[in-house]
Amino acid sequence: MDPKQPARHTRIASVIAAGLAGLSCAAAIAQTTATPATPATPATPAAQGMPATPAMPAMPATAASPAGGQGVTPGVTQIQPPKDPLVERREARQKAAAEYKAKKKAAKGEYKDEVGAAKKERKVENKAADATAKQELAAPKQ
Repeated sequence: MDPKQPARHTRIASVIAAGLAGLSCAAAIAQTTATPATPATPATPAAQGMPATPAMPAMPATAASPAGGQGVTPGVTQIQPPKDPLVERREARQKAAAEYKAKKKAAKGEYKDEVGAAKKERKVENKAADATAKQELAAPKQ
């Protein structure tokens, strides 16, 4: 590039974009977890062209190993990755909503009980008032 010629903006922008793309790929690769490169199905000696020997018994599947074939070896503790803050917030909101619904349902049940008791009390009072009114009407006037 000639120092006397002005720099082209498109060329500079493309160089910057390529650099950023490389950095983002490197960051994405660094953030991924390392998974062992084991095949989903174990290779058998017959599949490799060797005769099967009875000295190698087949390994039974254990309950501790997941179905994917990538189990945790004995003596190694499985560490759970940290939860995403958005997942934590969603779970907290679901828990709060469930608590609110339970409180609301309990309060509604108490309210219905109170209303039912008030209705029964009012019916008893109305029946008593009707009975006294009937007695007054049935009583002979002087």
